[in-house]
Amino acid sequence: MADFVLDISSVEAVPARWLRRIGRQLLHNTLIFDFGAWGYAWMTGNPIWQANSAHLLDAMPARPDPFWVLDLGAGPGNSALAMGEKQPTARFIAFDLAQQMLALAAQQRMAAGWSVQRLAPVRGDAFYLPLADSSVDMVTGHSFLYLLPDYRAVLAEAYRVLRPGGYVAFLEPHAGLVDWSWLLKQPWAGLQISLSLWRIYSWLHRRFSAERLQTVLTEAGFHTVRTEVTLGGFGIFGRGQKS
Repeated sequence: MADFVLDISSVEAVPARWLRRIGRQLLHNTLIFDFGAWGYAWMTGNPIWQANSAHLLDAMPARPDPFWVLDLGAGPGNSALAMGEKQPTARFIAFDLAQQMLALAAQQRMAAGWSVQRLAPVRGDAFYLPLADSSVDMVTGHSFLYLLPDYRAVLAEAYRVLRPGGYVAFLEPHAGLVDWSWLLKQPWAGLQISLSLWRIYSWLHRRFSAERLQTVLTEAGFHTVRTEVTLGGFGIFGRGQKS
């Protein structure tokens, strides 16, 4: 009689698949992002997170003239405000689906002394951007692509609205090993909580390796694609340019 072999890996994978499916359904509910706006603003208001947000603009050469940045999944505006501190000539469209996030972004804009011409909160669906072709100089996203059911369609929209020569930059969860000891040494509780939750959320949705993120941006039509691991291995930058 042939030996009976139980495939343990397939058995263990069943609850993981169900957990991921349930988690994805819950996190696609925009009410979670509305109710969580204040908490998210607190978690991402620390200097390390802000500095990494500012690095999204590293792909864009310094410019003395005003230029437009479309910040996808802008949330409470922390990433746009951090980028704007780095490049004062940048003008931002803070784009998000959650109304409460955008209301908080408007409050933070006013507290920073910025005009609506400097940071304009816009609510909408990133799959159908309400912008003309070739109308912005840069598209950014912080913790954005990994949540989307079809990130390729959003990248196609980003490519459409970018001017020729424009840049994209995303900071996404990294698929590689992370340095938990680095995180525990950080003095900001908000950073520790946010990156721990990021690790859980990205397990539910997806993480990007350097190779995967480079392939994703290249297939979307961008060239000179570069990646960079950051935040103790928790995050990875992906940057590229439109021809």
